[in-house]
Amino acid sequence: MEAAIAVTGAFLLVAFSDGLYAPAEECRFLSTLANDPALKMLRTEALQDAYNILMAEIEADYDRAAARILQCIEGVKADDALVKAVTLAARGATVADEKIAPQEELALKRIARALGKPESAL
Repeated sequence: MEAAIAVTGAFLLVAFSDGLYAPAEECRFLSTLANDPALKMLRTEALQDAYNILMAEIEADYDRAAARILQCIEGVKADDALVKAVTLAARGATVADEKIAPQEELALKRIARALGKPESAL
């Protein structure tokens, strides 16, 4: 479940960072799940479960949920395939609403640090 939370959480961390979570962002995430080969290693059901769990956690306590997400991301940084999936999910959130807000840039930097990468890596 940690891998699914890391990937799904990366998307949600960026998507919620600007304070707005648009339906287009959810559609983009679901489309990415269905179509990107980098996510094929993860069961769709696990990603959907992680999405539902994290949505509830974010709504209850964003800061606590963000800390959990970053911890899970840090936990997968040794797996190149999962790093690619986390990166793809995080980037997918920035294009979902067709603009990158400064808060989204900050979220991408936090994810890069959790992956052990330079802040500019994402």
